[in-house]
Amino acid sequence: MNPPLLRIRLLGGFRLAREGGAPLVARWSRPGARTLVKLLALAPDHALHREQIMAVCWPHAELRAALGSLRVALHTARHALEPELPPRGTSAYLAVDGELLRLVPDTVRVDVHEAETLARRALDGGGRPELARALEELGGDLLPEDRHAPWAEPARERLARHRADLRRALADHRGPHGGAARSEADAARVRLDWALHLDRSGRYAEAVTVAREALHGYERQGLRDACTLAAARLAEVLGRGRGDAALAVLDAHPPGPDTPDDIRAAHHMARSAVLSYRGRYAEGLAAARAAEDCAGAARGADHPVLLARALAQQTVCLGLSGLAGEAAGPATAALAPAEASGDRALLATVLSVLRETERRAGRHGEALVYGRRALALAEQAGRPTATAFERANLAELHLLRGERADAQRLALASVELAEPFGGTALAFALTALARVRRGAAPQEARRLLERAGRCAADGGHLQAIEEVRLARAEMAEVARL
Repeated sequence: MNPPLLRIRLLGGFRLAREGGAPLVARWSRPGARTLVKLLALAPDHALHREQIMAVCWPHAELRAALGSLRVALHTARHALEPELPPRGTSAYLAVDGELLRLVPDTVRVDVHEAETLARRALDGGGRPELARALEELGGDLLPEDRHAPWAEPARERLARHRADLRRALADHRGPHGGAARSEADAARVRLDWALHLDRSGRYAEAVTVAREALHGYERQGLRDACTLAAARLAEVLGRGRGDAALAVLDAHPPGPDTPDDIRAAHHMARSAVLSYRGRYAEGLAAARAAEDCAGAARGADHPVLLARALAQQTVCLGLSGLAGEAAGPATAALAPAEASGDRALLATVLSVLRETERRAGRHGEALVYGRRALALAEQAGRPTATAFERANLAELHLLRGERADAQRLALASVELAEPFGGTALAFALTALARVRRGAAPQEARRLLERAGRCAADGGHLQAIEEVRLARAEMAEVARL
């Protein structure tokens, strides 16, 4: 019996899928094992000498230690790719040939290799449909979780050249006018990606401007589905403080009858986020569930980002509705696809949701574990406002556990990081510091809450406004005792 075909996806993030067989593991116990598989997937003929792998994965280790790490990583990778593999069994996917490690060509397919083959064929005499399809297959960033890894740069540059060649060939087919149209659409796509980066960097006003420019570019081209996606991105940023404007953008660019399911999911996700910002949690929950349905229709196992975001958003809506008991299920289910996505920012968000779920249940130790992981990932992903938010929440968890020194250290660090951004991020940070200081310095705590209230109002974030109100009520209760 032939083993199931294994598909390794690198564009848009590292993911695995098998056409049958036992389910693949959601978590990899050793990062070196994942890197080993990525290296082989990118290598010519999917084969590398063991010393090449050791030089990348364990560059500073002595030979004996590196060999030991390689053996462990190889064992871990084989069983991650083939969970049913018996001890000392021969892997159907990852083979050792003397000093070489290779992916077995008959049983493994890599999306980058297939996309490059398609591009070469299209460039070697293909028509417009073949060129357009090849360019579409090359969409998505190569291993965004390894964006700064030197070993991925040659492949990243090679893919960029393929895309440029395909765009030039398409422009030649379309003539001067068609080439200009394609250039504008490409520019809009770059703007949309940049808007996402600005959003995650806490530069919300810039993100709104850039996302709006992308939307206008797609509108000029009459690209309806692209407009729907751009509107979703724009609405998520606008929704933090301008909910009416965000909903108007979404209503102006709804999905059409033939809109792909992944864009439908993005539309429903944006609507859910905006509604939850405005306190309309039941409607937000319905929209998040619609996003989950679309993610499933879009082959949810291949779209872990969509699935994880939809499940995490359901948890947010349930938790804020006071239905903490129901929130645990979707929160837990979001973890595996978030980890599979390779998106550190997304995983940090899901861990943050799990932290809050555990906190509401009174399991403060478990909440700290999730919160620390979320903080580390937010830092690694370069998300300053998310980092400040996680520090503030960890400060409050330490305070609940009576660990005042840790609470004060984290709250001060949160305020320091959030200060340049103001708005919602600073409101949460100041509120955490006020809670830490209310016992020793109640007047200072009141001043902190006054400022937090102004920041929350400026940001227009209902949850931040409610958090300040709650902290004030807690202070009043303490004063009465």
